[in-house]
Amino acid sequence: MATPIPVTIVSGFLGSGKTTLLNRILNSDTGMRVAVMVNDFGAINIDSELIVGQTDAMINLANGCICCTVESDLIEQLSRLINSPNRPEYLIIEASGVSNPAKIVSTLRYPQFANRLSIDSTITVVDADQFADLEGDMAQLAMEQLDVADIVLLNKTDIASPEQIAAFRTRWGYPGIRLYETNHCDVPLSLVLGTGHFDAHDLEENSLEQRQQPCVLHHDGHHHCDEHCHVGYHHEAHDQLFETWYWECEQPLSLSLLRSALATLPTTIYRAKGFCQLAELPDHCAVLHLVGSRHDIHPGEPWRNGPRTTRLVFIGTRGGFDREALEQTFSVCIAQSEVA
Repeated sequence: MATPIPVTIVSGFLGSGKTTLLNRILNSDTGMRVAVMVNDFGAINIDSELIVGQTDAMINLANGCICCTVESDLIEQLSRLINSPNRPEYLIIEASGVSNPAKIVSTLRYPQFANRLSIDSTITVVDADQFADLEGDMAQLAMEQLDVADIVLLNKTDIASPEQIAAFRTRWGYPGIRLYETNHCDVPLSLVLGTGHFDAHDLEENSLEQRQQPCVLHHDGHHHCDEHCHVGYHHEAHDQLFETWYWECEQPLSLSLLRSALATLPTTIYRAKGFCQLAELPDHCAVLHLVGSRHDIHPGEPWRNGPRTTRLVFIGTRGGFDREALEQTFSVCIAQSEVA
């Protein structure tokens, strides 16, 4: 029988740096044939296009949260990988920023994957600068991602204050946790791959302890303890907490107007990402990332054959933003609007 494929699960709240970590791994000489599963919350899986590593095994799990609506797709794709003639030597699963990796762990332990997949580690990436600012359901979700982690990358420490870093370490630096401070997820791969730190017994004990707690009261005022209560935590389907808005434009945008538009976004939008056609950068696709109030726009690859189209995805709280208002905000970013 073939050796079980080791699996690393990469989790973390929206904009923490998961895709940056994946790119570091895939652009390094791991000496292994690596497959990647990417789950982006929304109908357009931007994350899979932002991953630039060289791998022939890129599997997209789009249009839903990996621990809610796409679990059956995850099971199907895992089965295909295991039985593939080009069976990978290592598998990385990047969960969406709004999912809890406890359900992925549970799925990987289904009987059909016994002795065929082995969980090597669960990595949670944390935005050191913005973690403490999360509130309500968002804070709860981010903490749930930490609860199941055995490796934590405290990322963006270059922009976080010493007080923010110390406060996080005090609260989450419990015995046994592997916590590394990073900038741009720059961490030796030997610390996050092939580690063998995952301990299923610890997860079971944590899950039992959490199951003994009463149901939690969610923002809608109702207790939830039904089929959506996954292993180890009480879970409300994330499509009830988050929603996405997608904007596409075939005309070049003005960089200054685009930056102004991003500065006016409501605080209920946590994350934006995608590709832009800028009048100031006619020959290259621009890559946009927004996390909280911070945004970054930088040159990407040269445009290839096909339409030069701006495609942006925004993720925020359900009911927390006006789609028509956003449409108007970004429509005025078209370059000729600045001249007019």
